[in-house]
Amino acid sequence: MENEIIGQTLSVIAMALMFISYQVKDQKNLLIIQSIGTGFTAISFLFLNAMSAFLLNIVCIIRNVIFYFQNDKSKYSRTIAVVLAIVMCSVGALSWQGYHSLLIIIALALNTFFMSYGDPQLLRKSIPFTSTLTMTHNIIVLSIGGICSEFFSILSSIIGIIRYRKKQ
Repeated sequence: MENEIIGQTLSVIAMALMFISYQVKDQKNLLIIQSIGTGFTAISFLFLNAMSAFLLNIVCIIRNVIFYFQNDKSKYSRTIAVVLAIVMCSVGALSWQGYHSLLIIIALALNTFFMSYGDPQLLRKSIPFTSTLTMTHNIIVLSIGGICSEFFSILSSIIGIIRYRKKQ
């Protein structure tokens, strides 16, 4: 019971950080805030005994660091995204906890591709789909904080899409 309380508390902190991350305009700042939030998310899954999600979120932190230091216009971004997606699929397969693991594997691999473009608006537009997959995973593993986090990520990304849309 104590582990569940700690896990839920950490996921609420992660939720707040993710909400903030979608409100920043700059890709590098978004990656910094998301990496910290992803760290809290990973540790929360560890406490909730969702090892597949824990390990995949660790890979996401590594992904964020790589994309942070990469030139936004790099022609290698897609190659790195493919390699990271393969790593995510491998880690997900090795830590498989049931078919719900597939939801988070797909969501995080797709999220990696969207991040590789270096376009915060494109990333925001992908969140409603990828977060829905992750939210479904969180419902299955009973992560209340994770469910709320994904709901607020979807909401925050929509707000960010509207705030930063190009004026026509």
